[in-house]
Amino acid sequence: MPDPLFRFSTTLEVVWRDLDALGHVNNAVYFSYLEYARMKYLQELGLAFRSLQEVGIILAEAACTYHSPLSLGERVTIWVRVSEMRNSSFVFEYRMEGGDGRLVATARTVQVCYDYAAGRSVPIPDRWRAAITAYEPAFQEGT
Repeated sequence: MPDPLFRFSTTLEVVWRDLDALGHVNNAVYFSYLEYARMKYLQELGLAFRSLQEVGIILAEAACTYHSPLSLGERVTIWVRVSEMRNSSFVFEYRMEGGDGRLVATARTVQVCYDYAAGRSVPIPDRWRAAITAYEPAFQEGT
């Protein structure tokens, strides 16, 4: 485990379609990995939405720092945490590790709670805020 503030992780295997002409995972694919891990995190907390009529989230910002390439068949573990909550947005931080435990990438995304029907951002629902606060060590009293 990389850092005690990262409680959640999910693992996937690199498949052929993820590779570029040089035989390693294409840089853009890392963002698909982040999206996958983010949805798994929300499912773990019971916050994943099932339809666009519910409050959803949109991606407002994404950044990734690459440390080491990933290859076909390699297992990658993506550690995820919410590090900050604002009025209508929250910040996810990620740490990707290769099958041998080496650091592959670090990343950060900002998601905005969004009402697709109204076409506008909305405050983070109280249920979401409570679930994230209860789950994340960074939001616990005294840390």
